[in-house]
Amino acid sequence: MSEAPAKPPVIDELVGNAHGNLARVKELLEANPELVDRKASWNETPIEAATQMGNREIIDYLIARGAPVDFFTALVLGRSEEVGRQPELINARGIHDLPALYFAAIGGDVGTARKVIEAGADVNARSQAAAPIHGAVMGGNAAMVQLLLDHGADPSLKDYAERDAKSLAMAIQRSDLAALFD
Repeated sequence: MSEAPAKPPVIDELVGNAHGNLARVKELLEANPELVDRKASWNETPIEAATQMGNREIIDYLIARGAPVDFFTALVLGRSEEVGRQPELINARGIHDLPALYFAAIGGDVGTARKVIEAGADVNARSQAAAPIHGAVMGGNAAMVQLLLDHGADPSLKDYAERDAKSLAMAIQRSDLAALFD
């Protein structure tokens, strides 16, 4: 008789679900409120997971539960004033080495992204996971995609799954965004 695989630690389950499952995040955090700012075994906090995905509902819930708001989360939330407060972070990297402009792009606030670009962010800065253009596509905002293209974003850059921006748009069933790359 074989043993069942070990259950992952609760923090790993919480951070994993913070990428997109608000109901499970609520269940886990209600039972374990001390985990709100702890790191999973892969060195990511719940709010970093939600921020990476641009998941506003989960971000708002975690903030209400006491999660800290860093520069990258502020960009997702459209807090453009942070660009002026912390200009030294314009070319900094957040979770998974993602560039600051990625977070502004996935957040969808065009004014915030414009401020990040005007402050000197590289529109083609990328990590192994994604580039700002991928964040814009995942965020689903056509105006954001166009802003990045207008500032020289390269839609041929590949994400972690070897998808260019158009392929990513098609994968998430956003043919309207895919058309922007024709």
